[in-house]
Amino acid sequence: MSECAVKIERDGAIVVSESVVIDGHGSVPTRLRVATHIHSDHIVNLGSSIRSSYRILGTQLTLSWLSVLGYPVDNCSTPLNYGSRVKVGDVSVELVKSYHIPGTAQVLVECADGRRVLYSSDFKRPGERTPVVEAETLVIDAVYGRPSYVREFDDEIEDILVDLVKQLLSEGGVHIYGYFGKINEVMELLRNGGVGAPFVLTPKVYMMTRKAESLGSRVGDYLLVGSREAEEVMRGGWYVYLDHMSRAGRRVRHRASSVVLSGWEFEKPVKKLAPRVWHVAFSDHSDFRGLVRYVTQVKPSRVYVVRIRSNGAEEFAAYLSERLGIREVRVV
Repeated sequence: MSECAVKIERDGAIVVSESVVIDGHGSVPTRLRVATHIHSDHIVNLGSSIRSSYRILGTQLTLSWLSVLGYPVDNCSTPLNYGSRVKVGDVSVELVKSYHIPGTAQVLVECADGRRVLYSSDFKRPGERTPVVEAETLVIDAVYGRPSYVREFDDEIEDILVDLVKQLLSEGGVHIYGYFGKINEVMELLRNGGVGAPFVLTPKVYMMTRKAESLGSRVGDYLLVGSREAEEVMRGGWYVYLDHMSRAGRRVRHRASSVVLSGWEFEKPVKKLAPRVWHVAFSDHSDFRGLVRYVTQVKPSRVYVVRIRSNGAEEFAAYLSERLGIREVRVV
């Protein structure tokens, strides 16, 4: 592999200069693996990396949450703050903040010859809440890579969700279902939007929230489901219960409402699926227009679109080549 070369492995691992691997294990032995965040498609084969004695680098929150999820990273992890750098062989690695779920990072690798490789990881609202840096080579996940994947209401969806929860709380408890990390993002969003009802949390979400609080997050009152205090507030009917998406659809308490969070909705921000059951198009990823805006701001001369974590990768690559005039675009 030549200096500053990039290789995308079958598991989605991004290998840069044979010195660092990102969000996968890969087939090239290395010393450092970067975990950009905790979502399952970004921690593929993490156990293999740990068993191979890789150092696992990420933000302190990401590393703490990986421990909660059962990955033994405590003795092999290297926490790195946003904007800080670590030297690995002949490259330096920097984590750049990404607005996705708490703790998420873009990865900027600067090689010995001064060239820069940027991996986007997952993000939304580029240039506004996700800072964008320039790089000669961009590796990007196009989760919503088809031109039809556009949500006209993206800029308003956070306020829409907060207003819906406030409305439903006036009628009883509210049960919200989403993926790990997204749940914590929503908790902060609700508090910032003026929702004061106690949060009732399942064990993993509770432990993740405690970890986040130890690092400075503040989400107000939250209780562990099954505790005496949680049972009392749930009987009172003024609470927000948060759980993993896999448990959506389960029976909830009398007069409680269910809110299911999903990004795979492009027509309406909110749909009523059944009495007291709502579907909200709340996504942690940029839609097609946000992806294009991000690439435009990075100003790369070479782009790799990671097929395994993209939808419409070929369509997105064709758009970058034909409409943005990027001379080298590959789907890998």
